Amino acid sequence: MSPHKAPSYFYCAGAGVSTDRQRRLTTRAYFTPDRADYLKLFASSGSASAVGEVSPAYLASTGVAARIASHNPDMRLIAVVRNPVDRVRARYLARRRDGLEPASDLAAAVASELTSPLDLDDTAGTYLAAGFTSHILATYQQHFAPEQLSVHVFEDLSADPAGLMAGLFAFLGVDPSVSIDTTRVHNRSGGEIANPLVRALWVRSATVRTAVRPWVPAVVRDAGFSLATRRVQPVPDDTAIRDELTDYYRDEVAALSLVIGRDLSHWSQSGRDGDRDRDRGRGRDRDVGE
Repeated sequence: MSPHKAPSYFYCAGAGVSTDRQRRLTTRAYFTPDRADYLKLFASSGSASAVGEVSPAYLASTGVAARIASHNPDMRLIAVVRNPVDRVRARYLARRRDGLEPASDLAAAVASELTSPLDLDDTAGTYLAAGFTSHILATYQQHFAPEQLSVHVFEDLSADPAGLMAGLFAFLGVDPSVSIDTTRVHNRSGGEIANPLVRALWVRSATVRTAVRPWVPAVVRDAGFSLATRRVQPVPDDTAIRDELTDYYRDEVAALSLVIGRDLSHWSQSGRDGDRDRDRGRGRDRDVGE
């Protein structure tokens, strides 16, 4: 696997630096747009039977599938999709935790994005637009055979991570019996840093952290993040905005159900019925806001 998290080459290949500050802070500044640099990520793969990487941005653009197919038409691809309402909230909380979101609540962040038309051809770094994935998955179905695609929902990962990984290993043609440690939480989400002083320092250092990121070893960045987010306290859910977003995404959820051939109607429930269904898969929530 690529040692660089989310290189996103097939998303940003040929694209210039974004002029949008929010996208620059949260997406493109971390990406690998140069082909030679991208291939170097796999230089040490040797005779490995499977080589790959993970980039959530590949579910954020209608142009990615064609680029991947042009690079390797035999590629195998894995996607994990999530209830768009939960995804919006997770992204907001992650950005607020890391000092990348000035809005005081989710409703304000949503209202701000609605002041401009949504760009559904490129949804990277957005809240509402990123919840639309059915049309993007459809582009993969146009370029790859069904046996090359493995699509799952977040509840699959939450309910049985070991089982899901074994299935994915089999899909990739590698040993499915390898035991994977799924007990460690790598990215504590769903809340804010509990210690007020640590929270203030972490939030206010967002711009500096982004600027120095290319020169700081990943092990140092990960250690700093783990230390800062060691204790996270939950942020209460806002039922009103959740119900509003549930209605907003109702047609998208129906479209996604058709694209992946799976009933997702429980995602369109609002109120307490939806809460009960979400709680069934919340125990291992490790979402990184994507």
